[in-house]
Amino acid sequence: MTSARAKKDRRSRKVTATSSQAAEIRQERIPPLAKLILASVAVIGLLFALRARAPLPWSYDEYYHLGLAREMRSGLRIESFRWTPFSILFDRFVDSTPLFHVLLMPFATLSLPTAGRIGVLLGQVFLVGSFAWALWSLRVPRPWWFVLALPALGTLFVQRLEMLRPQVWLIGFTVLVVALLAERRWKALFVVCALFGLTHTGGWIAIPLAVLWSLSGLAIPPGSGEPEGRRIPWQPMAAAAAGWLLGQLVHPEVPANFRLFLISNFVVPFQSTGAGDAALRSQLGTEMSRPEWGILAEQWPAFIAPAIVLFALLFQPRLRSRATLTAGIVSLAFLVAGSLAARRFFELGAPLALLALALVSRERQEKGFPPLLPEWGRLAAAVTILVGALWTMSTLRGYGYGVASPPLEMARWLGEHGRPSERVFTVQWADSSPLLYAAPQLQSLVALDPTVFYMKNPKLFQIYVEIVAGRHPDPARAIRQQFGARWATVPYNFYAQVASQLAKSPGVKLVYGDRDYAVMDLGSWKP
Repeated sequence: MTSARAKKDRRSRKVTATSSQAAEIRQERIPPLAKLILASVAVIGLLFALRARAPLPWSYDEYYHLGLAREMRSGLRIESFRWTPFSILFDRFVDSTPLFHVLLMPFATLSLPTAGRIGVLLGQVFLVGSFAWALWSLRVPRPWWFVLALPALGTLFVQRLEMLRPQVWLIGFTVLVVALLAERRWKALFVVCALFGLTHTGGWIAIPLAVLWSLSGLAIPPGSGEPEGRRIPWQPMAAAAAGWLLGQLVHPEVPANFRLFLISNFVVPFQSTGAGDAALRSQLGTEMSRPEWGILAEQWPAFIAPAIVLFALLFQPRLRSRATLTAGIVSLAFLVAGSLAARRFFELGAPLALLALALVSRERQEKGFPPLLPEWGRLAAAVTILVGALWTMSTLRGYGYGVASPPLEMARWLGEHGRPSERVFTVQWADSSPLLYAAPQLQSLVALDPTVFYMKNPKLFQIYVEIVAGRHPDPARAIRQQFGARWATVPYNFYAQVASQLAKSPGVKLVYGDRDYAVMDLGSWKP
C-alpha cells in the first residue's frame, strides 16, 4: 500500500510540475529536452577535446586496464596474474572491475592513443548521460545549467574524467543510485546495484546510500509531503543490498572476490593512515593522501554548490527531504574527506554536491519558494560557470598530462629486448603497468596497488622499500638474488640515490636511457 501511494503521489507531482511549467515551455523556442541534450553534447565535446589533444595515458593505471583487457581477448577468465609473481594475485587472480574490462576488450588492441580516446569517451558519455538523465527524471528546473556546470567543478574532478579508469563509472553509477532512490524505483535500483558492483569494487556504497535515504526521513519536518512520512522504509535497503550481492555472487571468481573487496575497500584505506605500516604507506600513491593547500585552492568552483546546499538544509527546514538530505550529506562528507584525508574522495563529492543543489532547486519549486536566483543572479551563475570551466580547463592543461608518457619508451624497449619470463625490478612499482602493456612477455613486481605485494611477503616488501629509498648497502645483489630480476628500471629524476648505487655496482650495464628512465642489465653479474 505504501508503494502504491508513493507511485500515485509521484504521478500527481509530475502532473502538477508539468502544468505549472506548461506556459513557460510553450514560449520556449527550443524544447527543454533538446536544451538538455545540447548541453550534454557540448560538455562531452569539451571534455573529449581535452583528451583528444593529449591522447597518451594520463595515469599509469591506464596501461594496466588496456593491457588486461587485451589479454582477456585470448581468455576471458584469467586465473593467475602471471606477470607479477610477488603479488597475492599471482596465486589467484581476481578482477575487481570485470565489466569495465569487458567494455574495453573490443578496442584494446588498437593503438594506445586511439584505445585511450575511445575508453575515455565511453566513460564521459556514461557519466554526463547519467547526470543528465537523473536531472530530467527528477524534474529539476533548468537542468541544462547543471550539466553545463560539470566542467567547472575543479581540476580533481575533471582530471578524473580524462582518465581511462573505472572511477569515472563509479561516479556515474552513484548519481544513478541517488536518482533512483529519489524516484523510489526499487526494481531499477536492484539492477543498477548489481551492475555497479561488477563495474567497480566500490559499488557497495549504494547500500549505505540507501540506508541514509531511509533514515533521513527522521529529520524531515512533519507535514513535508513525503509519501513515507517519518517511517523507515525497508525496500531501498533491500534492493540495494540484494542487487550488489547478486552481482558479487555471479562474479567469475566468487568467493575470492570478497577477499579482494575487503582489501580494496578497507585494508588499503587503513594502510594509508598513520596507523598503517610505514613501509607500505611510503609507497601508496598520492590519491590516498591529503591534497596540498595549493591543490585545494584550484578547486574553488567546486565549493560553491555545497555551500549553497549546506545553507539551505540548515536554515530552510522545509527544503529537507529524503533526496536533498541524502545527496547533501553524502556530498559534504566526501568533500570533507577529500579535502582533509584522501583526495580521491573529492572527485565524487563535487558532482554529488551539484546534484544536491539541483534537488534543492527542485524542492524550492515544488514547495512554492521563490527561484533560487533572480534574473540578474542567473546571469551571474552563467558567468561563474564559464569562468570556473575556463579556470579548470586551463589549469589542467598546464599540468601537461597526456602530452607525453615517461615510461612508454622504456617499456617498449624492454618489449623488444626482454626474453619471455625474464624479470624486471621496477624501482617505481607502478612501472609494472606499462610493462604489462608494452612487454607482456616479462614479469615485474606488482601492478595497480603495492598492498598486494606487501600482503604476500612483508619482509621482501621491506627490502624493496629499502632499495628504492637508497638505504640498502648492495641493491644489485638483492635485486638479483632475492627478486631474481635481470633488468632494473629507474626513473632517475626521482630515485637518484638508487640509480647511482646501481650504476656503480660491478657487472651492471646501462643499456637504455632517456630523459626520464634508465634500464640497467644485471644479466651476467654474480655474487
